Amino acid sequence: MPNFNDAKITSLYVSEPGLVRDIEDEAPNAPAGGKYRVTLEMVAGGAVAGTYDLITTCTDVTDATSAPAQKPGAPLNGAGTFASTPWKPDGAHWVFNESVTLPAPSVKGHVYQYTAALHNHNGQIVSLRQSEPFILL
Repeated sequence: MPNFNDAKITSLYVSEPGLVRDIEDEAPNAPAGGKYRVTLEMVAGGAVAGTYDLITTCTDVTDATSAPAQKPGAPLNGAGTFASTPWKPDGAHWVFNESVTLPAPSVKGHVYQYTAALHNHNGQIVSLRQSEPFILL
């Protein structure tokens, strides 16, 4: 848990849609080669307020290039405000646990990896997290 005036990305992973959350999958769209889910979890201290930017990108590790077609949209990307939707109170903290379902990739059989970066506008809160590498079929 972060301090009362800090926030942290705690988890970033992929899984098969429709399954129980919190189960990372190294091949989230196998065997059918369809959609998959990206989940981002964060926690913030109860005193954290104000705006932030959240940037989640995807890299095609096999080709060492950006994979913009696999980049998730809101709420895993864009500006936000601590202590408001989709953040939920949890005792003395706020939690963010959101998923986005994405289509199958146009390039199959490659290894991919997500990176998420969170920072508030005065730069006092900064957190980074990478997913484990995974293959999309």
